Amino acid sequence: MHEDSKLKDLEVKVSNFPDRATFISVHSQATLTRANEFLKTVKAFQKQLGDFFDENIARLHKAHKAAKAQKTQFEEPLKRAEDIVKEVIRKYLVEQDNIRKEAEEKAKQEKEKKFEEARELEKEGKKEEAEQIRKDETALATPLPPEVKADGTHLRKHWTWQVEDLEKLPKEFFIIDTLRINSIVRTMKDKTNIPGIKVFQEPTVATRIK
Repeated sequence: MHEDSKLKDLEVKVSNFPDRATFISVHSQATLTRANEFLKTVKAFQKQLGDFFDENIARLHKAHKAAKAQKTQFEEPLKRAEDIVKEVIRKYLVEQDNIRKEAEEKAKQEKEKKFEEARELEKEGKKEEAEQIRKDETALATPLPPEVKADGTHLRKHWTWQVEDLEKLPKEFFIIDTLRINSIVRTMKDKTNIPGIKVFQEPTVATRIK
């Protein structure tokens, strides 16, 4: 049978299994046997599907891995070059950003100083001189360094964090290591002794076909 025809035949056969399963009930040995036979039929079709698809999946997966490895090989020198230049640019932009912030802070302080001078002049009754200082934008506006720009590149800032004191960290921010617990429980079973963890058996149905 042609591969496409075989696939279509399998699709038709398996598509009605959920509906058939809804009519199955187990209330006696006879019905248990029938349900079990149906389950074995399902497993048999699963095996057919596995045999049909797994070879192609494995082949495509191998080709996918090879293509990704080759892509990574070609990308690696470009990524290194990108990282090197980005770090050079980052340092310069951070430096210029800090210079501009310092200049802005200095300008703010100088402006406050001028306003303080105006307030002192007002106290001395020299209102016109005080008003002149407030209106003199040239005197108040300290020139700032020009902003540095690179077309398509900018300094992106994001908030991040680091642990400062683990003992102060609230319990809700600790993540349970489920992989480690699962491994211990599978190994130790009812002998597991992890404070705060209750170990129990959860029945599931397993079926195999010969």
